Amino acid sequence: MKFGHPILLLATPVASALVWLLLHLARRRRARLTREFAGGAGRAWADPGHHRPRIVLDTILAVLAVGFVGLALARPLVFKQSEQSELQGLPYILAIDASRSMLAADVRPNRWVLTTNAVDRFLAEAGNDRVGIISFAGVAYLNAPLSFDMTAIRTTVRYLDPELMNDAGSSLASAVDRAGRYFASNNIPQRVVILVSDGEDLDGNLIPTARRWARERVKVCAIGVGTPTGAKVPLNRYAPNGGAARNTFGQEVISRLNESNLQRLTAATGGKYYRLGEKGEGLRRLREEFLKPLAESAAREDLQNYTDWFQLPLGLAIASLLARTLLAADTTRRPQPLPAIGSSLIR
Repeated sequence: MKFGHPILLLATPVASALVWLLLHLARRRRARLTREFAGGAGRAWADPGHHRPRIVLDTILAVLAVGFVGLALARPLVFKQSEQSELQGLPYILAIDASRSMLAADVRPNRWVLTTNAVDRFLAEAGNDRVGIISFAGVAYLNAPLSFDMTAIRTTVRYLDPELMNDAGSSLASAVDRAGRYFASNNIPQRVVILVSDGEDLDGNLIPTARRWARERVKVCAIGVGTPTGAKVPLNRYAPNGGAARNTFGQEVISRLNESNLQRLTAATGGKYYRLGEKGEGLRRLREEFLKPLAESAAREDLQNYTDWFQLPLGLAIASLLARTLLAADTTRRPQPLPAIGSSLIR
């Protein structure tokens, strides 16, 4: 439960205490005037004959009525538990490494096929999530903006191809920066990037970029693809065991999973790191341990997902006032003998 106007909760005890004080002072003043009219406190007829328990109960009911009215004005709200399953949606961007190192075959059949298959299964279970796609090698490209259309998003992923990327190298910083600029320009409140990569970064500007966007509430989660031992980077997907890519010194290029880069990235932005796994277990764990709790937290911050419950305290306030009226503490008198006037005249 939360309140639409929580500041009124602070004023409610003050108002209740003020009502109690005013009732108390009013009764003391009435008792003083009665004593003055009767000629002194020692006169038997100066006692108005009120029921002390009724007076106490009358005061309690008045204070409760004011307290319940204050509670109603504070607008109590209850989360819609029945619709909780429909509130798990979250906007996030999948940044997929499409550099040539993703063709390495240190996992079966290779990193790229394993990644796209796992991402496709992940998107099939996206529910009400809004997902965007960024692919990157040396430069990052926004392939699809945030969308509920999972069919279009999954089709976009299937059309990605490392061999069609014209920018050599791999820049994780460019992916983070492109996602951050998209979130900022579109004023997206929840800013989550899921980076799927082998962690190799030839830019060297990753952590400063990550920290800069972390100040803008961008959280980056990383999914590591590959193995620490690594494998040769093939010239193309059709020759994984044939020709290998070579560097400027003529040496065959070996690509290894760089978990250190990915872990530093997630630590800098408040995200989480997982290995992809043979069947995409990392993406499933990410959804259960990070995305779902974050989505529910975001849903609980949105007042549109709450039901007003001001009727309950308002009804209790009305009931307290009705009970006070029926109690009639100020008009009800207890039976008392009045021989004192006659006896005083005889004497």
